[in-house]
Amino acid sequence: KQWYQRRVAITAGGIDDLLRKTFTTKYNIDETFRTRDTRLAICSIACVFSAYACLYDFLYPFPDSKIVLGICSLSYFSITGLLYVWEWFVEKGTFFEGELNGGKIKVSSFIPRYSGEYTITGECPESSESVSYTKCISTWLDETGKILPDKIEKEADNLYSKLFKAKAQ
Repeated sequence: KQWYQRRVAITAGGIDDLLRKTFTTKYNIDETFRTRDTRLAICSIACVFSAYACLYDFLYPFPDSKIVLGICSLSYFSITGLLYVWEWFVEKGTFFEGELNGGKIKVSSFIPRYSGEYTITGECPESSESVSYTKCISTWLDETGKILPDKIEKEADNLYSKLFKAKAQ
């Protein structure tokens, strides 16, 4: 079953990429990277603690550096825990964030483990509008397992129209 899960994850990533491409090219939505930039900043801070611990241990070998190593190790693991919390509760599978005419859009996806049910959720954070639907991942594949870009574009059209129709009301 592991090969199946990896294959589904790869296919979902391809669908996410095609949806992102459709939103940026067809609808001219400017992609923003605030959530990913925050994740990158959290990772960078963790790496700084790790690098500082390595450098300090190199300059002052172990018996002298054990307090600094302990503090840096605890800080690194705490920040890594913060990163997991960020990914689980803030990102929630978000693969696209963008702005169009001052309005923000956020699109995320989710596939339960060992399932082919692909859930797409589009949100407009300022208006608290949300559109979500679930379909079998095979809906967007042909008989050989290749992703069909035309069907993905239709799904992007559907999501875009529902989301901005809901926003216009």
